[in-house]
Amino acid sequence: MKKSILGYILFFVAFMFIVPGCEKSLEEHPASIISPSNFYKTDADFNEAINGAFAPLWGGYGGFDFISAYVLCAGAEDVTSRPTAPELRGYDTFKETLTDTHASGMWADFYKTINSCNGILSNLGNATEVSDDNKKIYEGEARFLRAFCYYWLTRLFGTVPIITSENQSDAINVGESSVADVYQVIISDLTIAKANLPVSFPDVGRPTKGAATTLLASAYLTMAGWPLNDASKYDSARDEALAVMKMNVYSLEHDYADLWKVSNALTSKEIIFQFLGNSANGSTASHHHVSFRPGEEGGWNDIMSEARFFYAFPDGPRKDASFHTVFTDDTHTKWENSRIGQPYIEKYRDAGDGATKDGPVNNFDGSGNWIVLRYAEVLLIYAEAANMAEGGPSAEAYEALNQVRRRAGGYNQSVYPDLTPGLNQKQFEDAVIKERAWELAFECKRWFDLVRKEMVVDANKDLYPYVSAHNMLLPKPQIEVDMIEGLNQNEGYQ
Repeated sequence: MKKSILGYILFFVAFMFIVPGCEKSLEEHPASIISPSNFYKTDADFNEAINGAFAPLWGGYGGFDFISAYVLCAGAEDVTSRPTAPELRGYDTFKETLTDTHASGMWADFYKTINSCNGILSNLGNATEVSDDNKKIYEGEARFLRAFCYYWLTRLFGTVPIITSENQSDAINVGESSVADVYQVIISDLTIAKANLPVSFPDVGRPTKGAATTLLASAYLTMAGWPLNDASKYDSARDEALAVMKMNVYSLEHDYADLWKVSNALTSKEIIFQFLGNSANGSTASHHHVSFRPGEEGGWNDIMSEARFFYAFPDGPRKDASFHTVFTDDTHTKWENSRIGQPYIEKYRDAGDGATKDGPVNNFDGSGNWIVLRYAEVLLIYAEAANMAEGGPSAEAYEALNQVRRRAGGYNQSVYPDLTPGLNQKQFEDAVIKERAWELAFECKRWFDLVRKEMVVDANKDLYPYVSAHNMLLPKPQIEVDMIEGLNQNEGYQ
């Protein structure tokens, strides 16, 4: 019988990864005596376990704190990587390799978090010193994180193993599940998380009711597109987005540029969920600030934008806050004259002390954040879903979209006016998809929009004539396919 890396991860993590890897944790719970029977008892235990579930997703050059997510989403026009790095360029040029470490690393990180969440969920009954209210919160956090991981996995790879607390002991024999079944888990987890989580926490960085509801709206919107193409989910996406809007908790940051300042990470009313350096959820570091900087500034030159995306992007304050076009080197190099010849990304240059966006490059850990969900996306989900569910754009859909446009233009109609009234359903849909590309640029959203709207080929065929519909899913890590019983490689990559 084949044994899998996934299986080894699930077995090992069950005993060694339920707490984050810090000296204090190891001192309090030596590895030799950590087990469900003596660990999941107190609030401190569960908070430590939640932090452990976050850890694979952010910190230590893994998950989302570095470049892997961008590499895997590089088939979209908003991001690319230096042409001299073939290990980064495969997904951008649709010449993916089956042994790519970014894919296998993200796959492993997602399942580490899923495993940790399963451990929390299966041991809530052991929490003899935890109140029922707190048990609900821990369940909500674990289900949110598990749903988040499955959402990324199925959008990237399609059919994947569903590992839950019920089948985890036999994980190596679970095989893969259909995309529809994966979404059943996602929707179920987020529905419970939405019911259990509070509106806010005293410490920023933990998933909330708003975060669960927003991710639920996003999941429904994706289910309405490829590969499920269940148009009935537009109604659900609209309703969940509207529920967030009616919470009266979130609002747009007045100045788009302020969203990306580390000093605003704890206070911005636009941010719904984020990975946050040195935060309550155990996150420790970011590296976007240096990996996205040009070599002319001493950066690592890993990820940048594309000229075609820059030229299509509407002028205004939002564009100025999104792109880094004049470097801070001695000659103030313009991007057109740079070694790479592509515009760079402005959003993530600020990483706190020692790594401010206009200061010297910090080649080590930054204290920056990475925004996963924010209120502008809620408005755009509502606008798109309402238009599709109702057969055309309502006044409310127009207003939701125009709120985003007004901020993008600095509230100057001569710079970026409201959307033209009187559009039909298709025209309005196209306008929303374009607005999402610009508003959510470099946030790992555009690739998934191209996939769910079946636009991958049209967006890339001029540059890469060989791009095919099979590229809407990425190849699964071949090492997993070879060793997991019942896991099949995606079409076009055999």
